[in-house]
Parts: sequence; structure tokens; C-alpha cells
Amino acid sequence: MRCNTKELQKNRNLNKIIIAGLVIVAIICRILGKVSSRYIYIIAGVLRTLIYIGLYIGWGISINKRVVQKAAKNTLLFISGLMIFWFIVRSIKYFFAMDVNVERYSWYSYYLPMLFIPQAAVQMAVLLGQPEEYTLPKWSKLLYIPTTLCSLLVLTNDFHQLVFSFSAGEVWTDKGYSYAWGYYIVLLWDVICAVSAFVLMVYKCRSSRRKKYLPIIGICISIIYAIIYASGAEWMQVIGGDITAALCLMFMCIFESCLHCGLIQTNTGYEQLFEVCTMGAQITDQDYHVIYTSANAMKLSEMVMREAEKEEVRIDKKTMIKNRPIQGGHILWQEDIEDIMMLLDRLEENRKTIEESNCLEQENYQTKAKIYMLREKNRLYDKLQTQTAGQIGLLNELLIRYEEEEDLAESRRLLAKISLIGTYIKRYGNLIFIGEREAVSDIAELGACLEESFSSLRLMGIECALTAPAGERIYVRDAVRIYSFFESILEACVDSIKFMWVKIRPCGEEMVFCMEVESEDDLNSFFDKTDQGENEDGIWKFTFTIKKAGEK
Repeated sequence: MRCNTKELQKNRNLNKIIIAGLVIVAIICRILGKVSSRYIYIIAGVLRTLIYIGLYIGWGISINKRVVQKAAKNTLLFISGLMIFWFIVRSIKYFFAMDVNVERYSWYSYYLPMLFIPQAAVQMAVLLGQPEEYTLPKWSKLLYIPTTLCSLLVLTNDFHQLVFSFSAGEVWTDKGYSYAWGYYIVLLWDVICAVSAFVLMVYKCRSSRRKKYLPIIGICISIIYAIIYASGAEWMQVIGGDITAALCLMFMCIFESCLHCGLIQTNTGYEQLFEVCTMGAQITDQDYHVIYTSANAMKLSEMVMREAEKEEVRIDKKTMIKNRPIQGGHILWQEDIEDIMMLLDRLEENRKTIEESNCLEQENYQTKAKIYMLREKNRLYDKLQTQTAGQIGLLNELLIRYEEEEDLAESRRLLAKISLIGTYIKRYGNLIFIGEREAVSDIAELGACLEESFSSLRLMGIECALTAPAGERIYVRDAVRIYSFFESILEACVDSIKFMWVKIRPCGEEMVFCMEVESEDDLNSFFDKTDQGENEDGIWKFTFTIKKAGEK
């Protein structure tokens, strides 16, 4: 069973067929409404509207799940909301409005999505192909000014009739009006935004490495449709005469093609990545039914899987199967122990033949050295796991809370905490490994640890600053002690920290480490771990004095 790729592709194809079927049903409803009675016209029109609204709601939910880049996600959700709003006011005008004023203002409201969708399309085109952390430049926000002014010009038309003018003595509806100069300003801005968005999209498609022709095809279809619609072709008026539905569908298809060809980053494709990974692994459910498997994973019986849950199972001379529980099931992977077994076998052979030849003694020594190197690596990892056991437990707790959390703001804060704990474990491990090789390190290593932790704190809105000299050297043991104290302070009061400032400065033959924290929590218990501690108006100050490297 290979990662259920075929089944996943089958589900995707089924979704595409369902969407195409719904669009065809909507087109049939339009045709029926054209040739049937008023009653059928209303039923078919409402059903068609519900189909399109459902499609755009589903698309918005899909965007929220798939798109990684925050700015791109928000822009696409904004466009999806405008499409839904467009269909709602359109339905109110044609099927529910009982008052001529409501009908007229519903008509005016068309111009909100008609203006803001092209403007948002320009912003979306700017975001295409950009990295995850990229945000819209400040100049792009200036686009809201003319768009908003044009919207207000339309919505206030009753007071000045600068967009649509109505004849005196007649009812003001869209059945009898003429265009004023304001309409052409609105139309010009709409055309400028649409053309700019299309040009940017075509330009950005050059940088896509796969299927870059898809967005261009969608753009070309949109242009061809607009030309045919403007020509007044009778068959187009019957099939695609609803320009609202047609343009919204085409915009959705264009942006979906940008997702498909990689111009907009998504968090999909993990199944294929797992399948091609070099580690022989497979993921099962609780009953040991294989859900995902990598390409080089061997087929295992259910009995072997269950035995591996209790202890490691040796399949043959060179393969060991391990099993660990995960949420919703288990993950099993195979480890190649051929090298270790070969070393042990060689050691055994050397032990038996050492009396016959002195030359074998050197070979035996080299084999032991390799085994010692492997054991030393295991010792270092065990040491790291032991010294960071508290943080590993806290990290597991935060991950469980994140999986259960439904509030978006709290989920983001939990992610920031997870990043903070993960950063500490990684950087603390680096310091331990450096300390195993040498006793002295550049102070920049400690500064890098603190700066990476600060990057996680800034995700939580906490202001941080670091001041450290360059070129100074300190003992690694002092760096480990300071970074460990720094982490204990964060874990004690991270939810109440407002700002943190760390200053490191040389003082003669010593280095002074000073940390200032603004927090409402009581941190008096940490004073005993420092050389000097004080609190003034909620500002906690902790000071260490350490020797420069080389000083006794």
C-alpha cells in the first residue's frame, strides 16, 4: 500500500467533477429561467445563487486550510467574501426586493465587489511567487484610496447623480438611466486594476517551475469571454449572460491555477513527500491498518507490528523494526544495523584470533574505536535528553494543547511558545556539543542563542533587545549556565512579559551579564541563582559576573 496516493488523487478528481457538475446545473438553471414561467425563473435563480454561494464558501474554507502565506491567504479570503456578497445582493435585487429603493441600493452595491475584487487581484498578483514571510508593500495599501472613493461615489449617487442619472418624473431603477461622467471614472479604475492584475500574473508565471501555463490560460479565457460578451452574441447571453457568475468563476479558477502551479505556497503534498523519503517508514491507525508508507518500506505483518510496540524487533541480520505511538495510530520505521552488527562480528573474530597474530590487535583496536564513537554519540544525545527533559515534557504538553485548541489567536500563541521551547532545546544542545569539544567559545555563540529565542518571543508581541560586544571569548560552561537561567525565567513568566533586555559588557578581566525583564509575576526565587538581583516598579534585574576565557 503506497501512501494512498491513488485514492487521494481519486478524491481530488471526484471533487473537480462535483464542482463542474454544480456549475453545469447552475447554467441549466439559468437557461430554464430564461424559457420558463416566472415561478420557475425564481426557483431556478435562487437555486443557482445557492450553488454559487456554496462553491465560494467551500473555496474559502479550502484556501484557509491550504495557503501558508498569511497575506496571500487573507487576500484570497477577502476575494471569496466579496464574491459571496456580490451574489447575496444580486439575489436580494432580483428575487426578494419589494421596494424600489432596496432594489436600487442592491444594484449600487454591485460596485463594491466590482471595484474591490480587481484591486485585491492586484495585491494578490504582487504576492505571487513570494516567500512565506513576505508581506504586501506599503504602497499597495494606497490602492484602497481610489477604490473606496469610487465606491462612495456610486453609493451616494442618489444625492448627486454623477454616476447614473435618471429622467425627471420617472422611478429611479436600473431599467431607465444614463451614464454620467462619474461612471466612466469608476469604469476606468476598474479596468486599470484588472489589466494591472493580469499583466502582473502573466509576468509572475515566468518564474513558476511547473505548469506555469495554467494561470495564463485562465486569463486568456477571461479576456475571450469579455470580448464575446461585449459583442452581444446571443448564445453567450443564454449560457454565460450572467457576468457576475462568469467573472467570479474565472477569478476563482485563475487563483486556483496559481495555487496548482506553485506561485502561491500551500501546505499540501505531504503524502507524496512521505512516499519518496529514503527512510523506510509507515504510518498505521490504531488497528495497524497501513495508511501511509514510504517507497522503500518493507511489508510487515500485524504480529510483527504489535511486537515492535513492546520492544524492538529484529527482522534479519541487518534490519531492526521500531514502533512509537502517535496521535490516532502508530509510526513504524526500519533501522539498518548492518554496520553495527558487522563491527560486533569483527570484534568477536578478532577476540578469537588475537593469539595467532599480533597484526589483528590493531584491527581490533580500530573496531573498538568505531564502537566507542557510536556509544559516545548516544551518550551525548542521552545527556541532552536528560538535561532538557523538562522542556521536552513541556513541548509535548503544548503540542497536545495546540491540537485541541480551536481559538485562532490562542493557537498562534501556542505555536510561538512551541517555537520558543524548540529553539531552547536546539541551541542548548549546540552549547553542550561545543563544550564536549572545547572549553572556550566566542561570545557570539551565546548571542546567537539569545537572538533566536528572541525571534520566538517577538511572535508573541514581546519587545526584546540584545547588546553584546564582539570578539570576546568566554567559557562554554558559563554560556550554558546563563542560557539555562535565561530559559527558566522565560518559562516562569512568559505569559506576562512585556519586554526583555539583555546586556553583555566587558569589565576589566570579567564579563557582566545583565538581564532586565518587565513582568507582573514574582521572580524573587531567582535572586539566589544570580550574583545580584533587584526589582524596581515591576522591572526585574538579574546580574552575573563571569571570567573571560583564559582567566582562573
